[in-house]
Order: sequence, then structure tokens, then C-alpha cells
Amino acid sequence: MKQKITGQYETLAQQYQQELDKKKIQVRFISWLRLAFFLSVVPVFIYLMPVSQLIGWITVFFCLAAFLFLVKRSVSLEKQLKYFRNLFEINTNEVKGIHRDFSPFEPGTEFIHPDHDYSYDLDLFGENSFFQFLNRTVTSGGKNKLAGSVQKSNQDAEIIRQKQMAVNELAGCLDWRQQFLATGRNAEISGFAETVFHQKEPILLKHISFLKVILAVLPVITLLLGFLWVMDSIPDLFFYGAVFMQWVLFLSYSQTIGKFKKAFGLKTKLLNQYADMLLLIEKKEFKSAYLVHQKNKLYNQGKPASQITSSLQKILNELDYSQNIIVGFVLDSIFLWDIRCIYRLYKWQKTYGGQLEEWFEVIAEIDSLISLANLNYNHPEWTVPTINADGFVIQAENLGHPLIAAEKRIDNHFYLSDGEQVVIITGANMAGKSTFLRTVGINLILAAQGCKVCATSFAFSPVRLFTNMRTTDNLMKDESYFYAELLRLKYMLDQLRSGEKLFIIIDEMLKGTNSIDKLNGSVELLKQLVELNTHCMVATHDLKLTELAGQFPGVIKNQCFDVNLSGDELQFDYKLKEGVTSTMNATFLMKKMGIIK
Repeated sequence: MKQKITGQYETLAQQYQQELDKKKIQVRFISWLRLAFFLSVVPVFIYLMPVSQLIGWITVFFCLAAFLFLVKRSVSLEKQLKYFRNLFEINTNEVKGIHRDFSPFEPGTEFIHPDHDYSYDLDLFGENSFFQFLNRTVTSGGKNKLAGSVQKSNQDAEIIRQKQMAVNELAGCLDWRQQFLATGRNAEISGFAETVFHQKEPILLKHISFLKVILAVLPVITLLLGFLWVMDSIPDLFFYGAVFMQWVLFLSYSQTIGKFKKAFGLKTKLLNQYADMLLLIEKKEFKSAYLVHQKNKLYNQGKPASQITSSLQKILNELDYSQNIIVGFVLDSIFLWDIRCIYRLYKWQKTYGGQLEEWFEVIAEIDSLISLANLNYNHPEWTVPTINADGFVIQAENLGHPLIAAEKRIDNHFYLSDGEQVVIITGANMAGKSTFLRTVGINLILAAQGCKVCATSFAFSPVRLFTNMRTTDNLMKDESYFYAELLRLKYMLDQLRSGEKLFIIIDEMLKGTNSIDKLNGSVELLKQLVELNTHCMVATHDLKLTELAGQFPGVIKNQCFDVNLSGDELQFDYKLKEGVTSTMNATFLMKKMGIIK
């Protein structure tokens, strides 16, 4: 199965490489042809003008028209070149990802938060992390959406079911997903909608009614006076006076023009990408309710978001005309060009500004879902979880950690029912306890996203996840390791006492104190968790803790990872078994490494 998926990506990469090579040839040809037409203007003046001015001017016009056409064609080809380059890289990166090289994908190090409920303990973010394994987003909004999503334990069973159908539908749309990613790749829009287009805080424009009239009247008067001036029908003063009035208006609005240009400037290429992405969503016929709902957000009184966004892009393109000093001087002298553009921007902003942020949110949501769909597509052997909204259950067969390669991974069965509140897992060092805790946690996160999980079957109850595995001290706050862990456990208990439902994963609690205090504290903590009717997994080396199973039969159960000592070698099978481990290996390892005799 892995070879089939890899082969498909490799085939696509080859196809897009061929398209890329063709486009490169076309771009080079157009560039040379464009240069030839531009340079031919000089010989035309030298050789044709003395012979026939009519033929000369016709030829000059033809050369300039051809040059402008080729410039436009060149821009289009450059866009196609970038598109096919993106498609090639997308498929090449997927091949790398399947071979466990996640370096092409962003690791989300900015989302590392040691105080989060579970993300730090489960290695969600950072180099070679779960996020880097999962992330295929191409927009900053999509990346933030995906990171925020995996940091929340979705507890709404209906939303999870809807997302399952949406992710499954997108998984089957490989070509469309890659078109979307190739179109939006390298697009950055952080803060764009919030600071520029928000309807509640538009950039103010004074004297709107006056501007509406003056923009309609003054340019017409100026053009008429200009025509009469060229015909020598009026004194120079009349035409110059009209131009002077336009510049008085321009100077009076210069600060406002500057604000608009600062806010909207350099956004045209970016907006073009987002308009294309919106168009892809609008044209796609979705079936799942979740995706249909997202698509329906892209219409304003029957008018599609891509069309509305393109109209904004057109205004921004026209605003850029005045960047050329000569062109800007002519346009502002006759047409009040910059004032006309900011007036149109203001009207657009008032009409549609409040919706642009929502449209970008739809792009971010689709971008985020595509990462989940990509994972589903790359792992057809994984399973779609069954959701149990009544009571509590985690039931998994052949459960494995997604980041461990299938050929190296040891899968396990795991079951925790509504009545079985606590499972205590014992085992020697390196036997697999911590890895298994993270395996359960990561797969619960995937399941809550509506995604497949690394198992042959998986049933779960949506619940908020909380872990205590890797507490850190804080010298700046004068907090010791032990005190930091106590604060985290107190926060956990406060949440439970307030009525919050948690599934808790604890790896060797109270590590920072002596063995007697540790045992007594651990026993009392587990008793409180039982009283609070919560569910948890606890990994420990303290075998005395397993005696609680006798005090709470059917509520607390013991499981273990055993290790076999064979001569001078340790043999790990990494299989979860019922009962309490009978083997510890710390002394053995210390002797083997020469630390002790």
C-alpha cells in the first residue's frame, strides 16, 4: 500500500516536472521575443520614418502593441510556471514525508507551550513533531487553524462526525487538493483582514457626498476644457485652472490617500492568490454538510466571494498606476485618479469589508482540513474511529504511534470502559510505557479532528485530554520541579471539581520527592480521581501503587510492559499485557554500562 501511494506521488511529480520544463522554454522564448519587439522601435524610427511616416507609425504601434501583449503573456506564463513548480514540490515533499523525512513541512515551533493541557507532553510541536508530520497548510491562517484545532479536545460528537465526512470527502479529491495548495502556496495574509478590511473600523474618508459629485463633474469639465484649449478656443487660464483645482483637492486628501496606500499597498498579488483559492472552493461541488456549510459562506446576496474579491483587486491595480510619476501626474491632473480609487476602496470596504475576514476564515478552514485529508489519503490502512457519545470508552485494536514507521512499530490492544476508571501501567525502563501513553494521546487527538487513527479499529468517547508527563521547573518564577508539578496537578483537580470531564494521562507522578512521600501522595491522588469519577492512565515504576486494584476491583486495573533478561541481553517485546511487571532493569543497565559494579 505504501509503495502504491509513493508511486502515485512520484508519477505526478514527473508529470509536473515535464510541464514545468515546457513552461520554462515558453517563458524564455516570450522573453526574447518581447525584447526583440521593444528594440525594433529604434530601427523603425531610423529607417522607416524617412521613407513613410504612415508606415513608420503603424509599425511602431504594432511593435508596442506586440510588446505589451507579450508582457501580459509573460506574466501569465510566470504564474503558470510558479503553479507547476508548486505542484512538483508538493508531490516531491509527499514522497519525502512517506519516507519519514518531514523537513519540508513547518514544525510549528511557535506553538510550543509547556503549560498547555497536553501539547508539550505529547510532542505536538517542534522538529520531528506530530504537527510537522501532519501539517500541509500553505497559508498562515490555515497553519494557525490547524495548530489551534489539535490543541483543543473537541467534545462535540456531531461536529466530529461532520468533520469525519468532510475529511473523508477531501481525501478522495487528490487533484483538487493539490490545485488548492499549489494556488495558495507561500501566501501570507497574517493580520490583513483584521487591520484593513474590518467593517467596524474602516479607514475614514471625509465629505463623501461632496466627493461623489466632484468626481463625476470635475474630470468631465477638465477634459472638455482641455479639448477646447488644444483647439485654441479658450485662454490657457481656464484649462490650467481646472488642473489646479484637481491638485488642490489631491493635496487636501494626500494624507488620506497615504493611509489607504499604506493599508492596501502591495496586496494585489496576495489578493490574486486568495481570489483564485476562493474560486476553486466555489466551483467545487461538495457533498458533506460541513464543506457545503463552509462554501455557502462565500456568497453575498448571490454574488460569489471570488468575484467581489476580484473587484477589489481591480481597484488596487488601478491605484498602482499612479506609482509611475509621469503616469500618476497625468491621471491625477485630469481624472482625480488617486482620490477616485480611494473613494471606490472606501465604498467597497463599507459594503464588503466585514465579510472578507469570514471568507479568509473559510480558506483557512479548508487549508486546515486538507492536512487531515492528506493524512487519511496517505494511510488507507488506518481506520475511521467510531464515536461513542454515551458514557466513556476507549477501545482500540492494533493501536500504534503515527510517527513510528509501520515496519518498526509494535501495535497494542487497549480497552478502558465506563466502569474501569484507572489503568496503572508498570514496566521496566525502556519497555515502552511512555511511548504507549503518547500513542493513546496522539490517536485521541486525531480522532477528535475527524481524522483516521493508527489502528485497525478504534472507538472512543469525546473528552477533554489532560496530561502530566513532562513538567518543567521555572527559575524565573522561583518554582522547583516538584512545586511546578504540584501546581499542574492542582489545576487538574480544580478542573475536575468544577465539573469538567477529563481523560488524564500521567507518567510517573510526583517524581521530585522521596519514595515514601511519592507513594503516599500518588495513592491519595488516585483515590481522589476515583471519587471524582474521572478516567486516567498512569505509568509508574512503583509496584506498591498497583495494590490499589485490590481496593477498587473493577475500577482500577493493572497492565504492564515486561522485559526478558537473557544472559547479558535485554529483550523487549513492547507488548501490553494484563497484570503487574515482574522485572525491573535499572541495576542491570547500570552494571552493563559500567556505571556500577
